[in-house]
Amino acid sequence: MSGYLASRPYAERLFPLLFAQFLGVFNDNAFKMLAILAVIGSQTGYFRDAAFMFAMTVAYVLPFLLMTAPAGAVSDRFQKRYVLILAKFVELLVMTLGAFCLGRTSFWGAVPLLAVMFLMTAQTSFFSPAFQAILPETFTEKELSKANGDIGMASFIAAISGIGAAPLLKSLAGSISVGLSAHGFPAFNELYISGIFLMLGSLLGIGAAFRIAPTAEYEQHFRKRRTNAFQSLKQGWNALTERLSIFLSAFGDAFFVGIGVAIQTILVMFAKYTLPEFGGELEIAALQLAPAIGMGLGCYLCGRLSRNTIELGFVPFGAIGIAVFLPLAVYCPGPAGMLGTLLLHPLCLLWLMAGGVSGGFFVIPLRAFLQQRLNPAARGAALALSNAVCFTFVLLTSAVVFLLMIGAEKLPSGTPAWVEQTVQWIPALTPPQLFLLIALLTIGVTVISMILQPLLLLRFLVVAMTRSLYRLQIHGAENIPEHGPALLVSNHVSFVDAMLITSCTSRNIHFLMHEDYYKNPLLHPFARMMGFIEVPAAGPRRMQEMFGKVQNALRAGEIVCIFPEGKVTRNGLTDDFKAGYSRMLPDDLDVPVIPVSLGMLWGSIFSYYYGRIKFRIPQELPCPASVSIGKPVPKPFSAFQLRQAVSELGAEAELHPRKEERTLHYQVAKHAKRHPFRVILEDYDGKKLNLFQTLVGAIVLSRTIRKLVPEETKYVGVMLPNMVVNAVALLAVMIADKVPSPLNFTVSDETLRYSIRKAGMTHILTSRKFLAKLNRQPLPEMVFLEDLAAEIPKTAKLRWAFLAAVLPHQELMNLVSPVSHRDLFGTAVLLFSSGSTGEPKGVMLSHRNINGDLYSFTRVMGWTNHDKLLGNLPLFHSFGFTTGFWMPLVIACKVVYVVSPLDCTMVGRALKEHQLSILLATPTFMQSYLRRCTPDQFDSVRLAIVGAEKLRSDLADKFAEKMNGRIKLVEGYGCTELSPIVSINVGSSILELGKDIGRPGSIGAAMPGICVKIVDPVTGVELPPDTDGLMLVKGPNVMQGYLDDPVQTARVLDHGWYDTGDIARMDIDGYITISGRLSRFSKIAGEMVPHEMLECIMNELSGSEERCIAVSGIPDPVKGEALVVLHTDELKRTPEELNTQLRDRCIPNLWIPRPQNYWRVDKLPILASGKLDLMHLNSFIAEIRKQHQEA
Repeated sequence: MSGYLASRPYAERLFPLLFAQFLGVFNDNAFKMLAILAVIGSQTGYFRDAAFMFAMTVAYVLPFLLMTAPAGAVSDRFQKRYVLILAKFVELLVMTLGAFCLGRTSFWGAVPLLAVMFLMTAQTSFFSPAFQAILPETFTEKELSKANGDIGMASFIAAISGIGAAPLLKSLAGSISVGLSAHGFPAFNELYISGIFLMLGSLLGIGAAFRIAPTAEYEQHFRKRRTNAFQSLKQGWNALTERLSIFLSAFGDAFFVGIGVAIQTILVMFAKYTLPEFGGELEIAALQLAPAIGMGLGCYLCGRLSRNTIELGFVPFGAIGIAVFLPLAVYCPGPAGMLGTLLLHPLCLLWLMAGGVSGGFFVIPLRAFLQQRLNPAARGAALALSNAVCFTFVLLTSAVVFLLMIGAEKLPSGTPAWVEQTVQWIPALTPPQLFLLIALLTIGVTVISMILQPLLLLRFLVVAMTRSLYRLQIHGAENIPEHGPALLVSNHVSFVDAMLITSCTSRNIHFLMHEDYYKNPLLHPFARMMGFIEVPAAGPRRMQEMFGKVQNALRAGEIVCIFPEGKVTRNGLTDDFKAGYSRMLPDDLDVPVIPVSLGMLWGSIFSYYYGRIKFRIPQELPCPASVSIGKPVPKPFSAFQLRQAVSELGAEAELHPRKEERTLHYQVAKHAKRHPFRVILEDYDGKKLNLFQTLVGAIVLSRTIRKLVPEETKYVGVMLPNMVVNAVALLAVMIADKVPSPLNFTVSDETLRYSIRKAGMTHILTSRKFLAKLNRQPLPEMVFLEDLAAEIPKTAKLRWAFLAAVLPHQELMNLVSPVSHRDLFGTAVLLFSSGSTGEPKGVMLSHRNINGDLYSFTRVMGWTNHDKLLGNLPLFHSFGFTTGFWMPLVIACKVVYVVSPLDCTMVGRALKEHQLSILLATPTFMQSYLRRCTPDQFDSVRLAIVGAEKLRSDLADKFAEKMNGRIKLVEGYGCTELSPIVSINVGSSILELGKDIGRPGSIGAAMPGICVKIVDPVTGVELPPDTDGLMLVKGPNVMQGYLDDPVQTARVLDHGWYDTGDIARMDIDGYITISGRLSRFSKIAGEMVPHEMLECIMNELSGSEERCIAVSGIPDPVKGEALVVLHTDELKRTPEELNTQLRDRCIPNLWIPRPQNYWRVDKLPILASGKLDLMHLNSFIAEIRKQHQEA
């Protein structure tokens, strides 16, 4: 398609072609129907009617056979636009002759009408190949199915209109004739006046043809060629038979046209001679209209559902529909009914319409595929020859139908004896039997085609899967080239990845398949037919042969797809990419390498989530899935860079919400309707609530919040311990169309007041009893839940319980939370950071942020609604809020809250008594649990995850020892700004989840849908694997920003990437190891020394279970900076002993502090979360240093 045409809107290119086709088809069908009404209406007899119908068919078909060669030559030699215009002028002349012959039917009989039909078809035989050939020159491949669908729909609407308009035109013409006679004008035959209307349609068609845009791209090259009709016919035949797939498409189109004409003929005979009650001419028209209406609808739907591809997979579905609905129409026509004065069979019309819809799905993909795949140099000739094949089928099927039908009734008197004897040898089939025969032939032809061309079978399976088991989102399909070679490189998530990638393009893709699967007796025939390339298990010679096959396929202009991980993921994470792909690229050819990312598939029934594949009921149906195709990767590139490109594609795809995704409070309402009595919230030693009680309690409280909080106030504070009432209060604020902000009650009054002012809060939900335990004075903004509960009348609780029970969840949410319940990108929560590096920042997280993060987290961790969670992490903490509040409500699993995470007695009892399976903690909290809880209290725990601070190796070893090796501590990484989870250090298989970890000392690899890259802190250039640099994160979990702080937001967010401020390195498998904070490094003699990493090692060597060491830097006149170590009395070793142990661990000398820089302190500046209070650490050190200098 030329650049000029590509710049024009789709509709502007479509409508002139569509109207030109519409008016031509309308005239053809209207004239044909007028001729049938004129001839059949004036004669009786089954044989005569059948003979006339056959004669009409012959007149309609013969020109396509005679004009094939010249029509193809004209189409390829001249500009197709001019051919179309000239054909429209000829149509006007033929319609003029047709009008005259219609008016003389009573004198001349049927022969002149047959002659006009012949001339009409001769005109169409030149118009059709030029019209079909101009489509792929006007539309791109991704538009072609849609264009064919739109034009197909318009064509069948035109056929409907023409068939339906014929009796109306005849009736209107009769009224005009009577009116003219009444006013003294000569009486005109009604059929002649009808023909004049058709002439007007031809004039409009000429106008539409002049509006068709010229397509100079191919025309300027090919119209200079001089080929005679015979050469054109030969070129067309070579183009049609160049590939089996092209020939079968032309054959399928011809078969469909043949049975279509046969069906029209049979329907006339069926209506007049088979139906028990015949409604006359109008019922014949209705029966002809029904499949035409269905065809128009089917063409439109097929074009839209093809998803910008030419989807051959719809063809078998269309064949099945034809085979089912056509026999139903004639064997189960249903009772007749009156529509005004019309006698109709509604059920029969419905079956015929459904058969028509199926026909649209059968033929549109075939025609689009044929138009696109034909050699442009001979496209016109090939399409003309295809038309000839089509109408040969029409002639043959019409002849067969005529011969089979004439034996079903007694022949008229005077029939020659030899005819009667011949007919006796021919099976006599009634119209219903003929319909059944057509159904069986349709299925037979389709099955044979799938055997001969496995591509059709593959596309059928792809459509069946992606339209039933999966709800597929495709991004970037335009990056797959329409022509020429390409190497697709994809991650490997499931056993159906090949089918999902295939659905993105109509081109055939050659996939690489390991020989274990390739030689499987069940898969081998299919894989061989599909063109899969076998990957040998071993042997350099066989590997070289495989590389040669890939190179040959690329040299032939084919698409090849590889999965460089070499296996389906066992843990949901992307493994390392093997570098063997580089040997597949031919040296003599520039092949684009295109990254492909498959997303949302981990956890589906065809992934390794459940282990070996076997029949099981899916958790979601249809299962969400995404395929993202990126732009070609700039060369040169490494396997690691290719893996990173795929990872980033996956993160960008996850930025789009899933179709079924909803806000938290909407999901709670939905779960409450499905599982109202499932207990999900429980205090260890107190209250418990099921889903229905949780919803009703939150709704009742939300009504009070609406009355209390001004409309302009956006944020409502919640300051409560981990309890059921805290979760209900947070949910109530959301339902009230406000944003909850869980407040940290362990911070100073000054920090708390700062957070309240920053968010502009006017109300904070808290408890009088809780404030008394904290020994804090109430603030003016505080509202006590005890007071609110006393003010809520019981009638309000009963009223809302009744409404929650009887209303659908959608209507309930429209009533109680009309503003926010569908706003996925609206702010869901405002969380204040710990303030460890300065004043706390208000982090705004949307429903999409947290949903996207948890969607990956739950699948990687195998989390289900059968799990039971310990709610020990404070809900004002990001990790606690996400896992202890949001997750139980989203997946409807149970959480048991303990008020204090450091109450080890309560934690141990809760684990044992409630048989909890999930334990989340910080390393500081976990240290206390191991010391004070008994091993049997952990028996029910299948998964223990720590985060928020660095996991010491001695703590991990101690945990494994206490659990007798049954489970291990799994370390995760995240921060408030990332919702918060980014990576989990899971093992290589989900079947060993909790029993094994990935890399000791690592925080794991990024979860699916999240991309991590390591860049140079100064230049921002991405670094190679195993190189320390600044860690950036992209994904749906990246925050909206900091509250009222655009400068700070812009500093950490750049084009979707969040600057974590952490220094880390990533290995080729994607596993990340944190070295420390960028702000926690000392530059000593030009080398960067990480405080956090050294701190972790020294705490492990300290001999203390508690954190007793903090590392920082002080100015040094010689080396720039020197390390200083703050320690408490818990340090069991002298500075000299500790330094010796550091040297034994091969720690560099520059990393080892001087003995005199070990400073004892009474206690370290620690936050409630267990993190160092970095804001106060430096001032703490400055004060101690001053004391040392003075001493």
